Amino acid sequence: MSTLRWGILGPGRIAPRLVRAIGLSGRGELTAVASRDSGRAATFAKTHGIAQSFGSYEALLAASDIEVVYISLPNHLHAEWAIRALDAGKHVLCEKPLALSVDDVDAIAAAATRAGRIAVEAFMYLHHPQILRAVDLARSGALGHLELMNGTFTFPLSQADDPRIDPSMGGGSLWDVGCYPVSLARRIAGEEPDRVGAIARYDELGVDRTFIGQLHFPGGLLAQFDSGFAAPDRERVEIVGGEATLVLDSPFLPEPDGPPPSLTMWRGRESTRIDVQSIDQYRAEVDDLTAAIIDGSPPRVDLAFSRGTIATIVNLNMAARSAAVPVAT
Repeated sequence: MSTLRWGILGPGRIAPRLVRAIGLSGRGELTAVASRDSGRAATFAKTHGIAQSFGSYEALLAASDIEVVYISLPNHLHAEWAIRALDAGKHVLCEKPLALSVDDVDAIAAAATRAGRIAVEAFMYLHHPQILRAVDLARSGALGHLELMNGTFTFPLSQADDPRIDPSMGGGSLWDVGCYPVSLARRIAGEEPDRVGAIARYDELGVDRTFIGQLHFPGGLLAQFDSGFAAPDRERVEIVGGEATLVLDSPFLPEPDGPPPSLTMWRGRESTRIDVQSIDQYRAEVDDLTAAIIDGSPPRVDLAFSRGTIATIVNLNMAARSAAVPVAT
């Protein structure tokens, strides 16, 4: 096997980036797209030069010439269709969050084992050189003893029919963008948090529009983050050690979908720019899964890592909701 044939479940807002990524990959070919709306699938296929379109997800999974499925559906459908794709004999790249519970992550892992297939969560930013370099520097001791990490990811969201603010679909800023600094903190710490704290501002449907979370790791690292749909576009990470600080100004969506990657080391008031390669991180995640399938290399974002991220998010969500009771005065 030298080339993998891909299909897309759900021509959503992120799907065109995977079209681009698979097209750039030297070992991938996008052959099909499926939507529950056959007209929408056909339009997407025509726009992007895809040979086949299907009016149901089941039809795509039944196609014997498709080997890998990318799942770009609302959050509450991720686990179900990842499992169904695995049971159909397909490898899976599933948008984040992989699932909304630890039990569902375990069910995905069980399906991957019984099918002899690979499933990975599409945390594309974890494949970018700026993140790989930042994590390496943080863990190497170059910053001194790690003290804390600050992360933020917000953008304005006002469309009333957006799945990201529908509580029945796993909506909320924590699940949508808070998962980025949460997963990065876990990657830097290399362990699971033993304490979490959180507070959030909820809308009338009980969806968090602004979320602030805190993590304590056994090794001593403290992490805090904010995510939201009510503030302007903001992306930033600081990794603080006893001797130096790393600042990432475009940690999650650098070019070609945002600003150039930026990694700066600060020692006191002196700064040093660290050069990192600018790549298409969506292509990098496609290449990583391709290598895992064809070459047998371990995927960079494995299911054990995803399980830890989901467990942490669930705990943060519980902490925020339990803290949502007004303080008596």
